[in-house]
Amino acid sequence: MQTNRRTWLKQSAVALAGLGLSPDLFANENKITAAPGDMIWLNSNENAYGPSPLARKAIMEHYLRSNRYPDDYIPLLKKKIADHWSVAVENILLGAGSSDIIGLACQHVAKTKGHIITAEPSYRVWNNQATTFGLSFKRIPLNDDKKTDLPKMVSNIDGETRMIYFCNPNNPTGTFADVNQLNDHTISAAEKTFVFIDEAYTEYAELPTLASIAIKNPNIVVAKTFSKVYGLAGARVGYAIAHPDTIKSLSSYQPWSDAGVSVVSSAAAMSSLDDKDFVKQCRENAKAAREMCYAAFKELSLDYIPSSTNFILFNIDKIKKDLAKGMERKNIYVQHREHFGSRWCRVSMGTIEEMQQFVAALKEIAA
Repeated sequence: MQTNRRTWLKQSAVALAGLGLSPDLFANENKITAAPGDMIWLNSNENAYGPSPLARKAIMEHYLRSNRYPDDYIPLLKKKIADHWSVAVENILLGAGSSDIIGLACQHVAKTKGHIITAEPSYRVWNNQATTFGLSFKRIPLNDDKKTDLPKMVSNIDGETRMIYFCNPNNPTGTFADVNQLNDHTISAAEKTFVFIDEAYTEYAELPTLASIAIKNPNIVVAKTFSKVYGLAGARVGYAIAHPDTIKSLSSYQPWSDAGVSVVSSAAAMSSLDDKDFVKQCRENAKAAREMCYAAFKELSLDYIPSSTNFILFNIDKIKKDLAKGMERKNIYVQHREHFGSRWCRVSMGTIEEMQQFVAALKEIAA
Protein backbone atom coordinates (compact mmCIF):
# COMPACT_ATOMS: atom_id res chain seq x y z
CA MET A 1 0.00 0.00 0.00
CA GLN A 2 2.86 2.38 0.88
CA THR A 3 4.60 1.60 -2.43
CA ASN A 4 1.41 2.32 -4.34
CA ARG A 5 1.03 5.60 -2.48
CA ARG A 6 4.59 6.66 -3.35
CA THR A 7 3.93 5.80 -7.00
CA TRP A 8 0.70 7.77 -6.93
CA LEU A 9 2.46 10.78 -5.42
CA LYS A 10 5.19 10.66 -8.09
CA GLN A 11 2.61 10.45 -10.85
CA SER A 12 0.68 13.32 -9.28
CA ALA A 13 3.84 15.42 -9.11
CA VAL A 14 4.43 14.90 -12.83
CA ALA A 15 0.82 15.85 -13.56
CA LEU A 16 1.06 18.97 -11.40
CA ALA A 17 4.29 20.01 -13.11
CA GLY A 18 2.47 19.76 -16.43
CA LEU A 19 -0.13 22.19 -15.08
CA GLY A 20 2.52 24.60 -13.90
CA LEU A 21 1.81 23.80 -10.23
CA SER A 22 4.45 22.95 -7.67
CA PRO A 23 4.38 19.36 -6.37
CA ASP A 24 6.09 20.65 -3.21
CA LEU A 25 2.69 21.96 -2.13
CA PHE A 26 1.63 18.42 -1.39
CA ALA A 27 4.98 16.86 -0.50
CA ASN A 28 4.51 16.96 3.27
CA GLU A 29 1.29 15.29 4.34
CA ASN A 30 1.42 16.46 7.93
CA LYS A 31 1.97 20.19 7.72
CA ILE A 32 3.34 22.99 5.58
CA THR A 33 6.20 24.92 7.13
CA ALA A 34 8.18 27.87 5.88
CA ALA A 35 11.65 27.00 4.65
CA PRO A 36 14.50 29.40 5.54
CA GLY A 37 14.27 32.49 3.37
CA ASP A 38 10.63 31.95 2.47
CA MET A 39 8.07 34.68 2.98
CA ILE A 40 6.32 34.49 6.34
CA TRP A 41 2.79 35.80 5.96
CA LEU A 42 1.37 36.92 9.30
CA ASN A 43 -1.05 39.57 8.04
CA SER A 44 -4.15 37.77 6.76
CA ASN A 45 -5.24 35.30 9.50
CA GLU A 46 -4.50 32.32 7.29
CA ASN A 47 -3.80 28.83 8.62
CA ALA A 48 -0.10 28.17 7.99
CA TYR A 49 -0.69 24.41 8.40
CA GLY A 50 -3.47 23.98 5.88
CA PRO A 51 -4.95 22.49 3.81
CA SER A 52 -5.30 19.40 5.97
CA PRO A 53 -3.84 16.06 4.80
CA LEU A 54 -7.31 14.79 3.86
CA ALA A 55 -8.09 17.99 1.96
CA ARG A 56 -4.80 17.80 0.05
CA LYS A 57 -5.59 14.25 -0.95
CA ALA A 58 -9.04 15.33 -2.15
CA ILE A 59 -7.51 18.19 -4.16
CA MET A 60 -5.10 15.78 -5.85
CA GLU A 61 -7.91 13.40 -6.69
CA HIS A 62 -10.19 16.06 -8.15
CA TYR A 63 -8.10 18.74 -9.87
CA LEU A 64 -8.32 16.99 -13.25
CA ARG A 65 -12.12 17.29 -13.02
CA SER A 66 -11.88 21.06 -13.08
CA ASN A 67 -13.18 21.04 -16.65
CA ARG A 68 -16.61 20.12 -15.25
CA TYR A 69 -19.11 22.31 -13.45
CA PRO A 70 -19.55 21.37 -9.77
CA ASP A 71 -23.23 20.44 -10.09
CA ASP A 72 -22.72 16.92 -8.74
CA TYR A 73 -20.58 18.14 -5.84
CA ILE A 74 -22.66 21.03 -4.51
CA PRO A 75 -25.47 18.85 -3.07
CA LEU A 76 -22.90 16.56 -1.43
CA LEU A 77 -21.09 19.47 0.21
CA LYS A 78 -24.32 21.06 1.40
CA LYS A 79 -25.47 17.75 2.88
CA LYS A 80 -22.10 17.33 4.60
CA ILE A 81 -22.29 20.82 6.11
CA ALA A 82 -25.94 20.39 7.11
CA ASP A 83 -25.19 17.12 8.89
CA HIS A 84 -22.16 18.67 10.60
CA TRP A 85 -24.34 21.37 12.19
CA SER A 86 -27.53 19.29 12.55
CA VAL A 87 -29.56 21.47 10.21
CA ALA A 88 -31.34 20.82 6.90
CA VAL A 89 -29.86 21.21 3.43
CA GLU A 90 -32.45 23.94 2.84
CA ASN A 91 -30.71 25.95 5.57
CA ILE A 92 -27.38 26.11 3.68
CA LEU A 93 -26.16 28.50 0.97
CA LEU A 94 -22.62 28.27 -0.41
CA GLY A 95 -20.45 31.18 -1.47
CA ALA A 96 -16.86 32.11 -2.28
CA GLY A 97 -15.85 32.61 1.36
CA SER A 98 -17.96 34.08 4.15
CA SER A 99 -17.22 37.63 2.90
CA ASP A 100 -19.23 36.69 -0.19
CA ILE A 101 -22.12 35.80 2.11
CA ILE A 102 -21.82 39.18 3.86
CA GLY A 103 -22.06 40.86 0.46
CA LEU A 104 -25.25 38.96 -0.32
CA ALA A 105 -26.69 40.03 3.02
CA CYS A 106 -25.88 43.66 2.25
CA GLN A 107 -27.78 43.39 -1.03
CA HIS A 108 -30.63 41.70 0.84
CA VAL A 109 -31.04 44.59 3.28
CA ALA A 110 -30.24 47.48 0.90
CA LYS A 111 -33.65 47.53 -0.78
CA THR A 112 -34.33 50.50 1.47
CA LYS A 113 -31.36 52.75 2.27
CA GLY A 114 -30.24 52.98 5.87
CA HIS A 115 -27.33 51.99 8.10
CA ILE A 116 -25.60 48.92 9.49
CA ILE A 117 -24.65 48.72 13.16
CA THR A 118 -21.25 47.15 13.80
CA ALA A 119 -18.65 47.10 16.55
CA GLU A 120 -15.59 49.34 16.36
CA PRO A 121 -13.10 47.96 15.63
CA SER A 122 -14.44 44.93 13.83
CA TYR A 123 -14.06 43.19 10.46
CA ARG A 124 -14.25 45.82 7.71
CA VAL A 125 -13.25 44.23 4.38
CA TRP A 126 -16.86 44.16 3.21
CA ASN A 127 -17.70 47.72 4.26
CA ASN A 128 -16.94 49.34 0.89
CA GLN A 129 -19.34 46.96 -0.81
CA ALA A 130 -22.09 47.89 1.64
CA THR A 131 -21.41 51.59 1.00
CA THR A 132 -21.71 50.96 -2.75
CA PHE A 133 -25.20 49.60 -2.12
CA GLY A 134 -26.12 52.88 -0.39
CA LEU A 135 -25.72 51.70 3.20
CA SER A 136 -23.93 53.71 5.88
CA PHE A 137 -22.48 52.62 9.23
CA LYS A 138 -23.14 53.29 12.87
CA ARG A 139 -20.04 52.05 14.73
CA ILE A 140 -20.29 51.15 18.42
CA PRO A 141 -17.02 51.10 20.42
CA LEU A 142 -16.04 47.90 22.20
CA ASN A 143 -16.52 47.80 25.97
CA ASP A 144 -13.75 48.20 28.52
CA ASP A 145 -12.80 44.53 28.13
CA LYS A 146 -12.28 45.05 24.39
CA LYS A 147 -15.33 42.89 23.70
CA THR A 148 -18.41 43.60 21.60
CA ASP A 149 -20.81 45.77 23.58
CA LEU A 150 -23.95 43.78 22.83
CA PRO A 151 -26.45 45.83 24.89
CA LYS A 152 -25.24 49.12 23.43
CA MET A 153 -25.31 47.82 19.87
CA VAL A 154 -28.87 46.54 20.21
CA SER A 155 -30.04 49.70 21.99
CA ASN A 156 -28.82 51.75 19.01
CA ILE A 157 -31.21 50.04 16.59
CA ASP A 158 -33.67 52.54 15.16
CA GLY A 159 -35.95 52.95 12.17
CA GLU A 160 -32.98 53.47 9.84
CA THR A 161 -31.15 50.30 10.88
CA ARG A 162 -31.10 47.71 8.10
CA MET A 163 -28.68 45.21 9.65
CA ILE A 164 -26.64 44.60 12.78
CA TYR A 165 -23.34 42.77 12.37
CA PHE A 166 -21.82 40.64 15.14
CA CYS A 167 -18.36 39.17 14.56
CA ASN A 168 -17.81 36.59 17.31
CA PRO A 169 -14.95 36.05 18.04
CA ASN A 170 -14.21 39.57 16.92
CA ASN A 171 -11.61 40.47 14.33
CA PRO A 172 -9.17 42.21 15.00
CA THR A 173 -9.26 41.88 18.80
CA GLY A 174 -9.63 38.09 19.10
CA THR A 175 -12.10 38.52 21.97
CA PHE A 176 -15.58 37.02 22.11
CA ALA A 177 -18.88 37.88 23.71
CA ASP A 178 -20.61 35.34 25.90
CA VAL A 179 -22.53 33.09 23.51
CA ASN A 180 -25.63 32.89 25.72
CA GLN A 181 -25.78 36.67 25.86
CA LEU A 182 -25.19 36.90 22.12
CA ASN A 183 -28.02 34.42 21.62
CA ASP A 184 -30.43 36.55 23.66
CA HIS A 185 -29.39 39.86 22.12
CA THR A 186 -29.63 38.39 18.63
CA ILE A 187 -33.20 37.26 19.24
CA SER A 188 -34.05 40.70 20.61
CA ALA A 189 -32.38 42.51 17.70
CA ALA A 190 -34.08 40.27 15.12
CA GLU A 191 -37.44 41.64 16.21
CA LYS A 192 -36.36 44.99 14.78
CA THR A 193 -33.77 44.37 12.05
CA PHE A 194 -31.73 41.82 10.12
CA VAL A 195 -28.95 40.19 12.16
CA PHE A 196 -25.71 38.87 10.68
CA ILE A 197 -23.49 36.67 12.86
CA ASP A 198 -19.97 36.09 11.54
CA GLU A 199 -18.57 32.87 13.06
CA ALA A 200 -15.31 32.71 11.10
CA TYR A 201 -13.21 31.96 14.20
CA THR A 202 -15.51 29.87 16.41
CA GLU A 203 -13.52 26.69 15.73
CA TYR A 204 -10.38 28.26 17.21
CA ALA A 205 -12.26 29.48 20.29
CA GLU A 206 -14.31 26.26 20.55
CA LEU A 207 -17.53 28.27 20.72
CA PRO A 208 -20.93 26.76 19.87
CA THR A 209 -22.71 28.02 16.79
CA LEU A 210 -25.95 30.01 16.87
CA ALA A 211 -27.24 28.09 13.86
CA SER A 212 -30.17 26.72 15.89
CA ILE A 213 -31.78 30.17 16.17
CA ALA A 214 -30.85 31.22 12.64
CA ILE A 215 -32.75 28.39 10.99
CA LYS A 216 -35.94 29.39 12.82
CA ASN A 217 -35.88 33.14 12.22
CA PRO A 218 -35.86 34.74 8.73
CA ASN A 219 -34.16 37.81 10.21
CA ILE A 220 -31.00 35.97 11.33
CA VAL A 221 -28.13 34.53 9.32
CA VAL A 222 -24.99 32.78 10.55
CA ALA A 223 -21.95 32.81 8.26
CA LYS A 224 -19.10 30.32 8.46
CA THR A 225 -15.99 29.66 6.41
CA PHE A 226 -13.38 27.08 5.47
CA SER A 227 -10.76 29.84 5.18
CA LYS A 228 -9.53 29.82 8.78
CA VAL A 229 -8.96 26.70 10.86
CA TYR A 230 -9.56 24.45 7.82
CA GLY A 231 -6.79 26.18 5.87
CA LEU A 232 -8.70 26.75 2.62
CA ALA A 233 -8.51 30.54 2.30
CA GLY A 234 -7.37 30.25 -1.32
CA ALA A 235 -10.08 27.70 -2.18
CA ARG A 236 -12.83 30.24 -1.34
CA VAL A 237 -15.54 28.24 0.40
CA GLY A 238 -17.95 29.88 2.82
CA TYR A 239 -21.61 29.38 3.63
CA ALA A 240 -24.69 30.81 5.28
CA ILE A 241 -26.90 28.96 7.74
CA ALA A 242 -30.36 30.50 7.82
CA HIS A 243 -34.12 30.05 7.49
CA PRO A 244 -35.08 28.56 4.07
CA ASP A 245 -36.82 31.80 3.06
CA THR A 246 -33.68 33.78 3.85
CA ILE A 247 -31.55 31.30 1.91
CA LYS A 248 -33.80 31.76 -1.12
CA SER A 249 -33.56 35.53 -0.89
CA LEU A 250 -29.76 35.54 -0.51
CA SER A 251 -29.32 33.08 -3.38
CA SER A 252 -31.33 35.34 -5.69
CA TYR A 253 -28.35 37.73 -5.71
CA GLN A 254 -26.02 35.04 -7.02
CA PRO A 255 -25.76 34.24 -10.75
CA TRP A 256 -27.09 30.83 -9.74
CA SER A 257 -27.66 29.24 -6.37
CA ASP A 258 -24.44 28.26 -4.53
CA ALA A 259 -22.26 29.91 -7.17
CA GLY A 260 -18.59 30.45 -6.46
CA VAL A 261 -17.58 26.98 -5.27
CA SER A 262 -15.59 24.73 -7.61
CA VAL A 263 -15.21 20.97 -7.96
CA VAL A 264 -11.81 21.07 -6.26
CA SER A 265 -12.85 23.40 -3.44
CA SER A 266 -16.01 21.35 -2.80
CA ALA A 267 -14.00 18.14 -2.49
CA ALA A 268 -11.43 19.82 -0.25
CA ALA A 269 -14.11 21.28 2.01
CA MET A 270 -15.89 17.96 2.43
CA SER A 271 -12.66 16.21 3.37
CA SER A 272 -11.72 19.03 5.76
CA LEU A 273 -14.80 18.37 7.86
CA ASP A 274 -13.59 14.80 8.36
CA ASP A 275 -10.10 15.79 9.50
CA LYS A 276 -10.90 16.46 13.17
CA ASP A 277 -7.38 15.61 14.34
CA PHE A 278 -6.00 18.31 12.05
CA VAL A 279 -8.40 20.91 13.43
CA LYS A 280 -7.46 19.98 17.00
CA GLN A 281 -3.75 20.22 16.23
CA CYS A 282 -4.16 23.60 14.54
CA ARG A 283 -6.06 24.88 17.57
CA GLU A 284 -3.35 23.64 19.94
CA ASN A 285 -0.56 25.06 17.77
CA ALA A 286 -2.29 28.45 17.64
CA LYS A 287 -2.54 28.45 21.43
CA ALA A 288 1.15 27.58 21.79
CA ALA A 289 2.07 30.33 19.32
CA ARG A 290 -0.05 32.85 21.22
CA GLU A 291 1.66 31.97 24.51
CA MET A 292 5.05 32.46 22.86
CA CYS A 293 3.98 35.90 21.66
CA TYR A 294 2.50 36.87 25.04
CA ALA A 295 5.83 36.11 26.71
CA ALA A 296 7.64 38.33 24.21
CA PHE A 297 5.11 41.16 24.58
CA LYS A 298 5.49 41.07 28.36
CA GLU A 299 9.27 41.07 28.08
CA LEU A 300 9.10 44.13 25.81
CA SER A 301 6.37 45.82 27.91
CA LEU A 302 3.99 45.90 24.94
CA ASP A 303 0.27 45.94 25.69
CA TYR A 304 -1.77 43.21 24.01
CA ILE A 305 -5.29 41.81 24.01
CA PRO A 306 -5.50 38.12 25.01
CA SER A 307 -6.97 36.27 22.04
CA SER A 308 -8.98 33.11 21.51
CA THR A 309 -8.23 32.98 17.78
CA ASN A 310 -5.30 32.60 15.39
CA PHE A 311 -4.23 36.23 15.71
CA ILE A 312 -3.29 38.74 18.41
CA LEU A 313 -3.70 42.51 18.51
CA PHE A 314 -0.82 44.25 20.31
CA ASN A 315 0.11 47.89 20.81
CA ILE A 316 3.22 49.13 19.00
CA ASP A 317 3.30 52.78 20.12
CA LYS A 318 6.44 52.09 22.16
CA ILE A 319 8.29 50.77 19.11
CA LYS A 320 10.03 53.77 17.57
CA LYS A 321 11.15 52.01 14.38
CA ASP A 322 8.83 51.17 11.49
CA LEU A 323 7.71 47.70 12.54
CA ALA A 324 6.23 46.67 9.18
CA LYS A 325 9.30 47.69 7.21
CA GLY A 326 11.64 46.13 9.75
CA MET A 327 9.72 42.85 9.55
CA GLU A 328 9.59 43.00 5.76
CA ARG A 329 13.38 43.19 5.59
CA LYS A 330 13.32 39.79 7.28
CA ASN A 331 10.66 38.44 4.89
CA ILE A 332 7.99 38.67 7.59
CA TYR A 333 4.76 40.46 6.71
CA VAL A 334 2.48 42.03 9.32
CA GLN A 335 -0.08 44.83 9.35
CA HIS A 336 -0.79 47.68 11.76
CA ARG A 337 -3.61 50.20 12.04
CA GLU A 338 -4.98 52.88 14.31
CA HIS A 339 -7.22 51.49 17.04
CA PHE A 340 -8.27 52.97 20.38
CA GLY A 341 -6.33 56.15 19.61
CA SER A 342 -2.96 54.44 19.10
CA ARG A 343 -1.09 52.07 16.79
CA TRP A 344 -1.80 48.36 17.00
CA CYS A 345 -0.44 45.41 15.05
CA ARG A 346 -2.62 42.39 14.36
CA VAL A 347 -0.26 39.47 13.94
CA SER A 348 -1.58 36.15 12.62
CA MET A 349 -0.27 32.93 14.12
CA GLY A 350 2.04 31.12 11.71
CA THR A 351 3.77 27.82 12.41
CA ILE A 352 5.73 27.52 15.64
CA GLU A 353 8.95 27.96 13.65
CA GLU A 354 7.59 31.07 11.94
CA MET A 355 6.50 32.58 15.24
CA GLN A 356 9.96 31.97 16.68
CA GLN A 357 11.34 34.02 13.81
CA PHE A 358 8.69 36.69 14.39
CA VAL A 359 9.52 36.96 18.09
CA ALA A 360 13.25 37.18 17.40
CA ALA A 361 12.65 39.91 14.81
CA LEU A 362 10.29 41.80 17.14
CA LYS A 363 12.86 41.85 19.93
CA GLU A 364 15.51 43.14 17.55
CA ILE A 365 13.31 45.87 16.07
CA ALA A 366 11.94 46.96 19.46
CA ALA A 367 15.40 47.08 21.07
